[in-house]
Amino acid sequence: MSNNDWEEVKRLAADFQRAQLTAASQRLTERNCVEIVNKLIELKLLDVVFTSDGKEYVTPQQLNREIQDELYVHGGRLSLTALSQTLGVGLAVVEARVSELLRQDKALYLVLGQLVTSAYLDSLCEELDEKLSQDGLISVSELSKSFDLPGDFLQEQLSKRLGKLLHGRQDDQDPSLIYTETFVRRNTARIRGILSAVTKPTPINPILSKFSNRIPEKLFFTIVDRLISTKRIEGIISGGGSSRSSYFIPAAYSRAQIQWIEGFMNGNGYVDLDAASRLGISDPKAFISKRYPSQQLIFLKSVVLGESLYRQVKESVEESLESPGWIDVSTVLPVSVNGDDVQRLLDSVLAGVKDAVVFDTFIVHKPLIQKLRSSFSTLMTDKAVKDISSGKYIQLVNEARALEAKQKSADFGDEGGKGGKKDERRKKAAGGKAGGGTQGRETKTKSTKKKYMAGKHKDDDWSDSEEDTPKSHGKSNQSNVSSDKGKGKKGPSQLDFMSVSEIQKVISKNDVLNDAVGELLESLAQYINGGLQEEYQAVLKTEFDKFMSEKCGKKSQEEVLDKLYKLTSFFQLYNEGLSQFDGDIKNQLEKFLLRSSGQEIVVAATTFVLMEAGLDENSQLTDLPDGTVKDSILALGKSGSASAFLECLETVLPPAKKSAKAQYSSAKILVEARKTLLQELDNATTDPALYLHITTLILFSLKTDSLLQASGKFVPQIIAFLSTKLERQEHLALKDCQEKVVGLIKMKNSAGSEDARDELLSTLPCLKNIVEKCSKL
Repeated sequence: MSNNDWEEVKRLAADFQRAQLTAASQRLTERNCVEIVNKLIELKLLDVVFTSDGKEYVTPQQLNREIQDELYVHGGRLSLTALSQTLGVGLAVVEARVSELLRQDKALYLVLGQLVTSAYLDSLCEELDEKLSQDGLISVSELSKSFDLPGDFLQEQLSKRLGKLLHGRQDDQDPSLIYTETFVRRNTARIRGILSAVTKPTPINPILSKFSNRIPEKLFFTIVDRLISTKRIEGIISGGGSSRSSYFIPAAYSRAQIQWIEGFMNGNGYVDLDAASRLGISDPKAFISKRYPSQQLIFLKSVVLGESLYRQVKESVEESLESPGWIDVSTVLPVSVNGDDVQRLLDSVLAGVKDAVVFDTFIVHKPLIQKLRSSFSTLMTDKAVKDISSGKYIQLVNEARALEAKQKSADFGDEGGKGGKKDERRKKAAGGKAGGGTQGRETKTKSTKKKYMAGKHKDDDWSDSEEDTPKSHGKSNQSNVSSDKGKGKKGPSQLDFMSVSEIQKVISKNDVLNDAVGELLESLAQYINGGLQEEYQAVLKTEFDKFMSEKCGKKSQEEVLDKLYKLTSFFQLYNEGLSQFDGDIKNQLEKFLLRSSGQEIVVAATTFVLMEAGLDENSQLTDLPDGTVKDSILALGKSGSASAFLECLETVLPPAKKSAKAQYSSAKILVEARKTLLQELDNATTDPALYLHITTLILFSLKTDSLLQASGKFVPQIIAFLSTKLERQEHLALKDCQEKVVGLIKMKNSAGSEDARDELLSTLPCLKNIVEKCSKL
């Protein structure tokens, strides 16, 4: 500093000191100063900015300088909010100053409320360049998260500095990726090594995971496409451009597919389409057709059969059809062939064959089915005879005739009284005087009650089963009656021949079907069941005609009537025996009586009435002249109680002569019945259960002077009834024998049953003594 300058400084210091020491003549208050400044601002003579606390003023130029200073201090990046707080001015003032600065200085950027300088971006690129040299790859999206800057802004600024401050290259497909050539070469080598070692279709996702997510998915696919296009690796990428759905299929695998298809076809004669699909073959049928253009292949849904296997199946079927036999095609076919495919194959194999029946995978020769059906002829005849003799078929015949008469009456009810000479002849035949079809006797005109007309008691069931009220109307057993139901009307019933399970049991004994599985036997049983049932109805009709011819055709009307009187006397004594019981036991015994003795009377009464009316044995009850006799005979088979049965029978039968009354008196019938029971008792010494049953019936007759028609299941109730009629020791003997019989039945053929049987047989003489003792009383 020169002497003149120093002197100038001293002079100014002296002036400043003098000014400080001089007292002012006038002073302005702070408020006056504020008002003066405000007035100057209002007159636009002064341009200043208030601070946030209102105590200071800052000129715009000073504020601009302070903003630039703060930005420099903070490294070239500072938010407007922090700048407002630091400078002590409002945010709006800062934003206005920043806008002016941005217009003046192109090296400044306002991003997301932050002021950023080019120097900051340059330093950022230098930092990223170091990271890029270490990692080989940077992603703008990750940088955007790390530095809290927009991705588009970062990508634009980084692109400007590529090759200058940032030494790398942008990906052609994804500009947000910046990597080095070294990084690309290193990962290309790794990808080539991995894919070259792949021998089967492999998902891209696990391959990509081996890079620990250090290579972007798009860059990976770019490298793979380049390797495939340059023939560095052999294979294709399928499934789109996503790592989750994409697969790499090597060319070696396609060659392996061809080898597998050819090997499987040559070794097994077929190819499983599912297995081929799992190999990655999208259209297995077209693939196989292309490999075997000269063979006659059979394309099914699940497999493709070769020509040799198809020929083998056809020869096996033809061999089984040469004689009455069968074959299970599934034993010749692969297990992977499903039911639908078997049917398609059999349609081809059996084209033009007429004497074969197909059951799922089984082929049965029709002559074998005819042979099985003919084997039931003897069984059918035996069962028909049994059903007729038990009364079940006769009951059904009566029900059918009653229903037919009811329908005919409904159809022609309006035509009554308009008949011609034919109606007059019927009226004469039904009259009460001599002549006509009544053979000189006066017909009883006692009217039957409406409740005993045919068709009542829809729940009555007179089957030979010991169950009282069977309700099943579905699949029946051998002894059950199956009923057909219409809408609101009950049609005539028919007897079943055998159930499907019984038919299956019979045909399983055939030599040809020794090795047959249950599925085939069941299918065969169901197949022939319908024809057997129809044939059985015809056999029933034939045997019934034979039965009626043998039982009644050769007998005179007097013999039939004499039999009826005898049966009626027995029935009346049985009815008296029922009076000893009450409640449910009585109802069950009554139904059993109607099923047994009652049906025998119905057969004889039907024959008598037809003979009396002058009709032949093939006539039906509906052919009888209208009247009380016809109504009663139709209602007889449908009676629901013994008293109603006797009431209808009284109308059907003519009054008994004195000789008949004497011959079939209660006393004589009792003697005859007891004599028959004693003979049966002597013949039952080897059957303890039957012996006990007959013993109880004899003792009941002796103690009540009546008879009882009861099956074996009622023995406990009869013994309970006899407890008041016998001595205590006698009753205990019966009770003990009953318990031993029940125990023997439960044991069946198990160990110890023979000893129990011998012990039981030793007690039978005691029962015989009780009968003899009661007979002498």
